[in-house]
Amino acid sequence: MDQYIKQYISYLKDVAGYSEKTAISYEHDLRRLEDWLNAHSMDVTDMVEEDARAFTVSLYEERLSPATINRILSANRSFFHNLCETGIVKKQPFKAVRRAKQGRRIPVVLSSEEIDKLLNYPYNDYTSLMEVTMFNMFYSTGCRLSELMDMNIQDINIEGRRVLVTGKGNKQRYVFLTDRAIKMLEEYLPVRKMVIEQAKTVDDGTFLINKKGKKLPVSTIHIIFDRYRDELGLTKKFTPHVFRHTFATHLLDNNADIRIVQELLGHESIGTTQIYTHVTGKRLEKIYRDAHPHGRKD
Repeated sequence: MDQYIKQYISYLKDVAGYSEKTAISYEHDLRRLEDWLNAHSMDVTDMVEEDARAFTVSLYEERLSPATINRILSANRSFFHNLCETGIVKKQPFKAVRRAKQGRRIPVVLSSEEIDKLLNYPYNDYTSLMEVTMFNMFYSTGCRLSELMDMNIQDINIEGRRVLVTGKGNKQRYVFLTDRAIKMLEEYLPVRKMVIEQAKTVDDGTFLINKKGKKLPVSTIHIIFDRYRDELGLTKKFTPHVFRHTFATHLLDNNADIRIVQELLGHESIGTTQIYTHVTGKRLEKIYRDAHPHGRKD
């Protein structure tokens, strides 16, 4: 199985054009099946539908979320499709395995007041300046965490008030800068340059760097978010993706066309974007209940 996984991951990166991060995610999910097969002394070429169902049951027994189970099944379904195409196996064992039922979660969204506190949080050194700039960029662009971390300063056009972002599948799109985001960039970029010079490191153009001039690791980003959540006394979930949810919801709240929001988020399907209309709908209902004389609950 190991050699088949390695061949498939190479195919994803070299032929299908998947990013390194996506390929690693696929490999992680395929290794789950490899561990299961080893535990049952089975070879991948002997796997049948009954085995695929048994493997799926083991995922439920781990109490994994439906989204995680579906991702693992999708990775393994694609893997076996490739094995069938190359003649290594004759049948697709995951073909009849059903997806886990997924309830549609309403995204967590920050209020306008909470956003204002974050975007205008005081800063007094390089680290805090970088953090507040990061928050402003998340809210201004609606970028995914991976997109912001991979952002290069050459992609940022302050005069044009936009940024060229490389998203999933290496697809590029433009996102735009608010006045506040531009102000923060004009403060941050010169200081970032000084940090590079003082650290005596090569400037590879990475947008977000620490005070040693190195690219921020994902773990540091999450630590930053946890710290600000505590400092601001937020009782709700606070992650980079919450900024993305908030970006989309606030646009729709202010009458932006859903197709435009879809483009800005880099969603391939309008169905993915439509989850935010549910949030807006809930708000409209609350406003109605609070404002309509016969809608109030005494």
